[in-house]
Amino acid sequence: MCKVISFASIKGGVGRTHIAILLARAAAAAGKRVLMGDSDLNNSLSFHFLDDVMIEKTKKLNLAAALGSEENNLCDYVVPTSNPGIDLIASTPYLADMRTISEKRLKRMIPTISGKYDIFIIDCHPTYDNIVLNALHAADYIITPVLMDLFSYNAAAFLAGVLPRDLENSAGNWYILLNGFNRRYEDSKSGRQTDFVKLYQDSGFPLTPKETWFPWTSQIHQLIDYRRKITGEFNVSGAVFCPELYNAVTELAGCFFDETLSIPEAF
Repeated sequence: MCKVISFASIKGGVGRTHIAILLARAAAAAGKRVLMGDSDLNNSLSFHFLDDVMIEKTKKLNLAAALGSEENNLCDYVVPTSNPGIDLIASTPYLADMRTISEKRLKRMIPTISGKYDIFIIDCHPTYDNIVLNALHAADYIITPVLMDLFSYNAAAFLAGVLPRDLENSAGNWYILLNGFNRRYEDSKSGRQTDFVKLYQDSGFPLTPKETWFPWTSQIHQLIDYRRKITGEFNVSGAVFCPELYNAVTELAGCFFDETLSIPEAF
């Protein structure tokens, strides 16, 4: 079975794409067959993983073309990426013209990748339309990253209100992932971080395990912008040393597989 993970929020800048990229890299490093779907009109995943030659190919091989007909096979629209073990269905501006398609089309097409990939990670556009609903209906798990601010909370509250209305199986598969968690203040009885963690908990929002909460670190930009490896071991040459982030990514990846993942010391 291929697990489908959709990263969704109506608020931009909360770390959806960064987390999706690192999750994909961890799963691929563990030997899993990873497919990514870029449904963000900003094309962030596509530009991160593809060189100019492959970007040119996505003019015909992209998510809009794949969703053009329910009879299509998703595998026919996949392109390989620069990262071994990770394939991609790229984004395109033409997704904006498809906001009237059935919100369950992608879900009905998921069987076409069964047996070919272990995990399908979808990065959603920061809005709430039929393209996003396609990703949500198809998902086994919906992850909404949030920062410690009121705008992120409001975005999560919006989803908490609409998902039970719009999805048959939203209960039990939607989770909030805290991004920018500072463990130095983990036991503080007051302060901004403590207040927001309590706010999410008191609101009944389902949080991912604390071990998966992403630390606040600027090093994540080295991993994404410069495509450097991450490690939790100090002696790995050339890799970004950030044990908290390494642990959070590997713990998150482990949530989606039944067996224990064997993830290298750098990926």
